[in-house]
Amino acid sequence: MNKNATQSTLANNTSSRRWIPAIGLAFALALTACGTSDSLDGATDAGDPALIADDPSAPVNDGLPSEPAPEPPDVVAFADMEGTLIGSANMGGEVVDPKPAEIDGFEIMESAPEQIAISFTAGAEGCTAATAQAFATDTQVIIALEVGITTDALSKSCMSGDFEHRLTIALDEGLGGREVVVVQR
Repeated sequence: MNKNATQSTLANNTSSRRWIPAIGLAFALALTACGTSDSLDGATDAGDPALIADDPSAPVNDGLPSEPAPEPPDVVAFADMEGTLIGSANMGGEVVDPKPAEIDGFEIMESAPEQIAISFTAGAEGCTAATAQAFATDTQVIIALEVGITTDALSKSCMSGDFEHRLTIALDEGLGGREVVVVQR
């Protein structure tokens, strides 16, 4: 093959390589311009907000829930509890980011004055901190629990999962026939 024939063949190959992307781009633009409508008879898409804006009776699906969100449950902080504080207990030291927590159960310990042992489920020991408090009214002793993390939990490796814990609240005074009520949050 001579030198001129080789140059001519290279020029033709380079020229055809330039046309392939251009043809692909033109095809993609043509598809985009056609749109996605399944109908060619001029019918409108009932879900298009721009097309139903003139019809106030048409339902609009804006992606928001049709029902209002439920109100969050009332959370009673220790400071807002009724009655007089008659006992408290702590596990893990200072509670960082305390949140009201469920008490799984309780047991009245026979002593003078009584003690109340509560059980609850929370994170791993050593990473979880909890405070339980007992408040007395004329007719009830109300037990509440807050759980969070320890001050050093973020700097160490903590096992994930739910673990059973037990905490005993020593009462400053006896129950005196009052009903024990557990605050469930």
